[in-house]
Amino acid sequence: MPPARGAWPVLLALIGFGAASCAVAQSPLAGSVAVVSDYVRRGLSQTCGDPAVQGDVHVRSGGGLTSAEAYAGVWGSQGLGNSDCGAAREIDAYAGYRVALPAQSSASLSYVHYAYPGGGPTYLQASGDRYDYDELNAVWANQDQLYATIAWTPDALRNNQYGVHRDRHAFYYGLQLDRPLWQSLSLLAGAGYDAISDPEGTGFGFWSLGLGYRLRRLELDLIYVKTAPRAERLFEYSAGGRVSAAAVYRF
Repeated sequence: MPPARGAWPVLLALIGFGAASCAVAQSPLAGSVAVVSDYVRRGLSQTCGDPAVQGDVHVRSGGGLTSAEAYAGVWGSQGLGNSDCGAAREIDAYAGYRVALPAQSSASLSYVHYAYPGGGPTYLQASGDRYDYDELNAVWANQDQLYATIAWTPDALRNNQYGVHRDRHAFYYGLQLDRPLWQSLSLLAGAGYDAISDPEGTGFGFWSLGLGYRLRRLELDLIYVKTAPRAERLFEYSAGGRVSAAAVYRF
């Protein structure tokens, strides 16, 4: 079932839409509202270190209670900063299908359309331009603790001597761990390699480590994320090492 990505700004981004199974609602309609200190996605800050408010609403054919279900929804983020980057907006539409597998595992396949009204300023050469793109995600989850993701897009950014284009095929690979430690406290760890965000096509790695605390419908997360030096050269204001905190309420 689809997660509220803003609840976990780094690690839920790793697994994409359709992998998390922690929603508490049992009706077909569910969602979340969240506040994040820094919207980080796949190692990169989408708001250049500024906070954001985010929300998700989705429907599930099985209400989260069946072994197989289809889902679809809309997720959005609004940066609260004063700069173009800090005030960045994002609206994502997604749909997919999830099925339970033996040994307490599951698999999901989902489609996501990422839209950036007003332009996406993360990559400076394309700042102010729309770079909406589509993505296909395949996720395998084990015991709601370990998640492995492969994502592919046919229309990633491509930068060359003739300008910036959106026609490049690219992949993303991610691995996430959500390991219970004590009562409601969990260890959050992840690593990924992203060739989708790199307009030169090489890609870059990143990792993250943090803690999560869940109390009924409320979730609090504190995560440190670090990108490889290549990402720092490409995305001066969005890469490097940073801490992000999030508070989310699920309904």
